[in-house]
Amino acid sequence: MRRKYERQYTEAPKLSGLVKAGIITPGAGYDDTSRRQQTHEEETANPSIPEPIAPDSGRNFRKIPVALIDENVYGPRVVYTHDMILNRAEELRTQGQHDPIHLIPNPDTPGRYIIADGWTRVQACIQHGVLDELLAEIHPHLNPEQAGWFGYQQNEGRNQHTDYDRAMFFLKMIDNGETATEIARKANLSKTAMSFFMAFRDLPEDLLLIVREHPVKFGSTAAYYLSKLYKHAGAKKAVAIALRFSEGEHPIRWLVNQVQSITTPLTSKQATTKKTIRYANGYFKERVDGFELVISVPEDKREAFSTALEALLDTVAMPIKTGLAPATPDHDADQD
Repeated sequence: MRRKYERQYTEAPKLSGLVKAGIITPGAGYDDTSRRQQTHEEETANPSIPEPIAPDSGRNFRKIPVALIDENVYGPRVVYTHDMILNRAEELRTQGQHDPIHLIPNPDTPGRYIIADGWTRVQACIQHGVLDELLAEIHPHLNPEQAGWFGYQQNEGRNQHTDYDRAMFFLKMIDNGETATEIARKANLSKTAMSFFMAFRDLPEDLLLIVREHPVKFGSTAAYYLSKLYKHAGAKKAVAIALRFSEGEHPIRWLVNQVQSITTPLTSKQATTKKTIRYANGYFKERVDGFELVISVPEDKREAFSTALEALLDTVAMPIKTGLAPATPDHDADQD
């Protein structure tokens, strides 16, 4: 069985991304040496702690009972569907465990651990009774927040996050005191992308229920436009559009167009303009119901222009019949 994990024992821990993003700093934060010494003292005082595997690898591998593993309040994922956990349970049952999970010691409960990466596998074992223990690498130098970022980067590498997961993780970190700018830097996101993720927090619960049922379909772009629709037209309208989007095969462009047609409807003039010609001294517009001309004419050409224009108008203009009230200024403007 140990030969199966020989590759994992010799590979370097996947912490370089945390250092690069400034999430952990060598020599700062949790002191690695003192924490390892504390861990050694805990192990000596508590013989029930599992023995290390491959101690010469320079890494801390152990078989940990799943009953001793706690969820991280800063975990990077929110959506764990029944099918997702069931599928992982079947994989563990038929294929065994390929890679170690990652844990940190629980700072509040000696002898227990907090998950950094691998919570789906832990839940699969607990809910479906697949394995009583899992191979784990212990990271005593990470605190719970850093462990959350570790899991986030691991999931990003496996494409296992939805945008809703990402947004909820970011909001946890904001509640813990980090700024949106700091999170964007650590997650390698632009400010614009970050603003789209933050739109999830503006959605009412009725919309979030739909999002959680279809987390892959409702990405950050969908959240951003649904947030605009909710603020403009209310929850009922936003829920109706979201349901249509979730139940059909509509692309995201369909949702964007639906929202824009409600929040920024075209004016009647915009909707009926067929052609526009712009000049240095004015413009000419052809509409479905008429024409519009605005142009500046030099003084020495005005008389000739006026004569030619009146002659042209005589070919289509309808004179006002005697006894009828003259047209209002607004009506005149519509007849241009």
